[in-house]
Parts: sequence; structure tokens; C-alpha cells
Amino acid sequence: MKFGKQLKQLADPTHLGHCIAYDTLKKAIGVVVAADRPTSEDTPSIRADMEALEKVFGQSTPMFACQPPDSRFHGLLQHELEKVNRFAALQFRTLLDTLREAQRPLLRCLSGSVGAGHEDLGAGEAERLLDAAADQLMALEGFRVLNFAGFRKIAKKFDKRSKEAGTKKGNLATWFIPQLLREFFVATPLDVHLLALARGYAALRRRRNGSMGQSVPMAPATSRGCTTTYWLTTSARMRALCTLVKRFDVVLPPSSNTSFIAALPDTPLALAEQQQTLLQSIGPEGIASQPCRLASESNRMYLDGPDFSEYLGRLRQGDQDEPIGFHVRWSAAGGAHAGAGGGELVERGNAASALGPHAFMPVETLVVPEAFPVKDCTGSHAGKVVQAAAALLLADLKQPVSGVVKPQAHALAALDQDGRDSVAAFAREVHAAAQRTQLGPVATVTSSRTLLRGDTPATVGVAIALDEDIQFSKDWSDPNDVVDFPYCLVEVACNDPESTGGWLDELRSHAALRSVANFSIGAHAVAVLHKDKVPELPHWHEHLSSVEAAAPPETWGLMLEWRAANLEPEQAHEEQLGASAGGTTVKPEAAPPPVVEEKERLDSWDDHEELAPKNLLATERTMLEWMHTVYAFALLGIGMWRFSLTNAADGVQPAAFGLLNIYSTASTALGCYSLALIMIAIGFGWYAALHHRWRLRALRQRRLTEQIFNSRLPPVLLAALMGIALAVHIAVQTFPLLLSPAPTYQDFNDD
Repeated sequence: MKFGKQLKQLADPTHLGHCIAYDTLKKAIGVVVAADRPTSEDTPSIRADMEALEKVFGQSTPMFACQPPDSRFHGLLQHELEKVNRFAALQFRTLLDTLREAQRPLLRCLSGSVGAGHEDLGAGEAERLLDAAADQLMALEGFRVLNFAGFRKIAKKFDKRSKEAGTKKGNLATWFIPQLLREFFVATPLDVHLLALARGYAALRRRRNGSMGQSVPMAPATSRGCTTTYWLTTSARMRALCTLVKRFDVVLPPSSNTSFIAALPDTPLALAEQQQTLLQSIGPEGIASQPCRLASESNRMYLDGPDFSEYLGRLRQGDQDEPIGFHVRWSAAGGAHAGAGGGELVERGNAASALGPHAFMPVETLVVPEAFPVKDCTGSHAGKVVQAAAALLLADLKQPVSGVVKPQAHALAALDQDGRDSVAAFAREVHAAAQRTQLGPVATVTSSRTLLRGDTPATVGVAIALDEDIQFSKDWSDPNDVVDFPYCLVEVACNDPESTGGWLDELRSHAALRSVANFSIGAHAVAVLHKDKVPELPHWHEHLSSVEAAAPPETWGLMLEWRAANLEPEQAHEEQLGASAGGTTVKPEAAPPPVVEEKERLDSWDDHEELAPKNLLATERTMLEWMHTVYAFALLGIGMWRFSLTNAADGVQPAAFGLLNIYSTASTALGCYSLALIMIAIGFGWYAALHHRWRLRALRQRRLTEQIFNSRLPPVLLAALMGIALAVHIAVQTFPLLLSPAPTYQDFNDD
């Protein structure tokens, strides 16, 4: 099916008018290419395409002959990029508004500020709004994927048609794709919005399960056991995450950049307040001022010999719940190897502890005897390092427990005698495998892992890992030697898979989830990287290859599309270098992944960062309202002051540099009151101007605090000063009347 029809089928009907005009741009390719030909013909089809372009882009789309064709077509692409970015920004703001609306009734019902019997109504309203936010989040992710695929495809199609037409300019994708990767709708992450959604659902779960002051004790798969792995279509990743956060807590990795919030709290009210903190960190454009990352990089290195005995053992595994084989696992921070100093673990295959207490590196103390630590396990000598670590561990474990002897290893201090016996059996298994054949690294699996754990009676003891952006390589240090795995993986560890409370069935029905018997990501990586050497291929390999070849690229989500787009300029550059060098191709350096530019904080007024017109006009209106008010007070004060200077008797000179009339107490009091009004007006006029500057600076710095934008002190202070001045004036005017004697009947007769 052509992409234009796929776009109409897959896009949300309400978003379709804001998506890329793919079919119109296809017609524009014909117009641009035909206009560049030396002997172009004005055929009826070209005229029809021109009319279609004028309907979409207006009359201001002439094809100037002095411009190259790729420059002319780029102007049309820029028009569509602006349209898509505007709508994406609107959707980000709408998502933020929905999350804030959900947070208000949630805080009210948890803090007890609503009346008795209305708490359930508030919680129901909050849950309804959170569900709406989840739907908006999924729709926004789908909008990003479809439009990115559309822009990439139309750029490639233009290059193809240009080369077929024989024009010299046919390299639009080489410089347009890097620009596309930096566009707002592509480069803006959604992790903070997803985390705020997860914290809102967590607060509702804690309240629903009666844990107003105490959370449900968590048991995140700390017992020995195996995990179950499912395939997840990459385009359904956001739907799967929104489904999971309704029932599970998101576990933040140590390098998630979320230091501005505390650790996972216990009470529902604390969770709601943490959600409020997250929402306050998001600016009015819907972008977080402090981006966070929910996923952590996970690496697994698989060792095997020339006969691939470990690989065959994984393939011929009889029971999926029985752990087979082992691997070396480590975490990475910022793409750098986090081992080489205490970060690696030799771990059983499908170990449940990898989703629980041993999830993040380095592991200080082993809780479950499914792994043991190893250091400097890199390079071709990794097999010997693992063998030496297993032998050293066995020697340490042979030391008696009592008496004055060599103490046990610190990493094993938390294990009891049964645990030490189990880890010793695992170490003997690893040592025997290393003695049986010459082990060496055959495959490394790299992924971004998001962890979730149960926090309710129905999900306690359940841990889930969602691995995305999965890549295979023979050498983890070589970024060019990688193979993509098109699916995401959902790995589940639980005590009883049958009693999952229905969440797994919901995930299967809504998130394109499927299970594969005896699937092993390690076995698949070895089969892909050593297809010509392994004795046999897995039973799922042929099916996966056919599906990957037949499915359209947008099926696999934004990450694979982004990586393919990132490689296209490299390949084009390689072809140019190869042609210029007589067929010798020089491989350039790998292009770095796109990074969302973080705006630096502005400490001076000299920076000229562009502001949204809506925000600029709003703060100007606030300043003008203050100016109108104080201007009216100033005019009133000047009028009363001029009036107080009249009716002065001869020989009485004004006092205070001619500002006050001291002929009578009333004139003096009126002059003082009018001068007070003028000074108050001047002071608050300067406040309005300076506060306007402070608001603009805060908008540029994205410091959206109550103290700056919703301070109650200035209006209260203005009202208090005006009231005090008026009260003093009235008191001074009425005090002489109270002291003067009342007129008598005799006084009237004398008159």
C-alpha cells in the first residue's frame, strides 16, 4: 500500500488536516522536476498538479527558474514543517493543560479539602482526565511517527525522481534529513509527561487500595525465578507504556536527571505533590525545563565457543521457566562502558533479579544467588576473565563461615547458607563451561530499558522491563557494526503468571503483544551475527525476517526511522567519496544522535531570545492595567492638590516648598492626602514597569513561579496604602469638629 493511503488510514481523523500533505508534495515533485527540464512541456497533468499546489500552498508558490529544483522543493517542505510543528506545539500545550486539570481534583480529594462523600467524585474526575491525557499522549506519538516517516519518504522520492529525470541536483535528503532530526515535533521528548501521568495513576492506586498513610509493601521479584519475554511492535510502545503505568510504578534509573523530585513516596498525597512538581517543571510550550530520561542503557554480552554449544543449549531449552546459559550484563551512562571497575555481573539467562534488586549497576550487595560480580570483562579475553572470577568466587566460598578466617566477599554478605550454595553451583557451571571450550564474546545486545514494578495487592511481586532500541553487535565498542532488532521486548517476572489481574490480557489486546515459545534474545543475536557459522537457526528466525521485510518502515516506530534517516547522509557521502576516489569508499565517522538543545538560563536582559506573542502580549496587558489604575490615582491627587492651594489669605505663605496651604487645617490635610496619592501612584507605576521586565525574564528562563506571575502582595499593599491614607485624611478633617463646642440657644439669639 502506498504511504499516502497508509497516512489516511493510520492518522487520527482530527489530526489528518494538520499532517504532511504527502499526496500534494508528490504532485509538486512532478512540477518541480518538469520545470527544470530544458524542454519541459506544459501538459494537462502538469497544469492539474499546479492547480492542486495552489489550493494547498496558495498563489505564492512560483517556480523560479533561477533556483535549483531541490531549493524550490525545500520551500514547500518548509511550509509543511511549520504547519506540523505548530500543531505539535498545540498538542503539547493541550496535553499539559489536561494533566494540570487532572491534578487539581486529585489534590483536592487527597488533601481532604472536599466535603465528605465527594472524595470519590473527585477521584473519578481525576482518573477520567488522566485517561484523556493518556489518549492524547498516544495520539501525539503516532502523529510524530507518521509525519517523520512522511517527510523522510518524500525527500527520498524527490531525489529518486530527480535522478531519473537527469537533473544535476538530486541530493535533497543529504542536507534535509539532518534538519528534520532537529525539528520540534521530532526532537522533543515525552518522558516528563509520561512520568507525570504515571505519578497521577500511582496516587489513585494508593488511595483506592486504602493506603492513605502507608503504601503496599513491594516485593519486586527478589526470589529466584525466570522471566517471560514477549514481542511488542515498536509503533505500539507508547500505548503499552500508558497501559502499564495505570497499574505499575515507574522505577527511575540513577541517571534519569530527576534530582528536582524526591524518590518514590509512600502516601497518595505525596505522589500527587510530586506530580505537581513535575508539571511545574514543564514550560508553557509543553517542554520540560529539566528533561528526564525514564530508560537506562542495558548491555548484555554473550560468550560462546567455536562449536556454539551455549547457543545450542538456549535453542534446545525444554522448559521456558528453566534458566539456561549465562551472560555478562552491565549498565552504561551516556553511552560509555560502566564496567571496567566494578559494574559487570555474570548472570543467569532470564534471571528475575535483573528486573528487581540487580536492575541497576553497580550492584553493591547480591540479594539473589543468580549472579556474581566480575571486573574488566571486556575484549577478546572476556572468557578468561569470567573463568578466573568464577574460580576466585569458589575459593572464597570454600572458606568456613565461623572462626578466624578470611571474611566472605562483600557482595555475598546478604546471602544465607542456601544462597551461597546456589551461587557456588552457578559459579561451578560457569567454570565448567569455560573449561569445556574456549569462551569468547560472540554477541552484545544493547537496549534502552524502562522498569516498572507492582504496588498493589493484585500486582505485588510483579516486575516488568520494556526494552526498546535493541541492537546487536559483535563488538560493543564499534558503533558501526550493529544490527537492529525491529521489535521491543517486554520481559515479565512474577510469582504466578496466571494471576495477573487481567493487565497482561489488556496488553495483548491493545498493544500488539505476542509471545514466542522459548524465545531468547541472546540466541537470536548470535544467529543474526553468525548466520553462516551456527549449526542451525531458531524456529522464529524465518518468520521474523519475512515480517521485517514485508512490513512498512513506519510499523517499527520512530527510533528505527530516525536511525535509518541518520545513516542516509552517511551513505550518500560514502558514494560521493567512492566516486571521486575511483571506486574506493572512505567511511566517515558515525553521525551523533540528535540532541534536544537545552536553552541556557539567561542572567542578563541583553539576551534576545524570541518569546511567544501570546506570552508577550499577556504580560504587556498586565503592565498596562497597572498603569491605568495608578494614572487615575495620580490625576485625582493632582486635582485635589491644586484645589488645596486655593482660598489662601493674604500674608499666609505656602509651606513645604510651596506644596501645602497652611491657611487652615482642612487645606493642609487635603494637600497632604493628595501628595500621598501622587507618591503612591509614582511608586506603583515604577513597580509595574520593573515587574514587566521580571516577567519577561522569567518567561525566557522558564521560571514559572507563583511569586512572579501570581503574587498577591502588590494588590494588597496598594489597597492598604490607599485605605490608610484615606483613613488618616478623614480623621484629620473630622478631629477639629469633634473638639469645637456645640452652638447654644443664646448664640442663635445673639445673631
